[in-house]
Amino acid sequence: MTESAADWHARVHARLASDGPREAPWTSWPTWPFEEDTLTPRPLEPLGDEQPRRGAGGIDCEQCSRSDDPSYIFWRDDLMMLGAPFEPTSLPFVAFPMPRRHGDLSDLTPDEAARMGQLTVAVERAACEVLDIPRLQVFRWGDGTEHLHWWLMARPTGTNQLRGTFLPLWDDLLPMREQSALRADLDAVAVRLVDLAGGETP
Repeated sequence: MTESAADWHARVHARLASDGPREAPWTSWPTWPFEEDTLTPRPLEPLGDEQPRRGAGGIDCEQCSRSDDPSYIFWRDDLMMLGAPFEPTSLPFVAFPMPRRHGDLSDLTPDEAARMGQLTVAVERAACEVLDIPRLQVFRWGDGTEHLHWWLMARPTGTNQLRGTFLPLWDDLLPMREQSALRADLDAVAVRLVDLAGGETP
């Protein structure tokens, strides 16, 4: 049985009361826009050379190397696949739609682009039917890894404080779920997704 929003809130609230939030990782990132321990914006740095992305040209691409790994991929068809997070998350749903073939957004064929759009719609329908979530948030950064992957994230129903832009930051701060519990929920969504959009669960 999937975790209800009320159960999620009670579990997270109890962990926060006993352990506090996790330490924010992003304040040490070079792209964090504020000075340390303040909300004073950092000065804009000079232009620099573009940094290479991981898996460029399909070489040492983690998404490609794990495309048949059932511990990572929880749904797939001929064109697309859905990956689970590599690391634990605090939210009830986090997944990564991506093409099975190595490529970036501008590399998608018309068929792949159409299927990506259909899949995004179908994943939201499946996840909202199966889990206690109101909708999915869709993100794409793309500066770290060349293999196209979208971030689909969802907050529990009624957690209005987690709405919008800061959802990924809340995910870094709140207590993590057991990986097995997240995967069980992803698998339940995948079963419904097969009904809605075809494909298979590896």
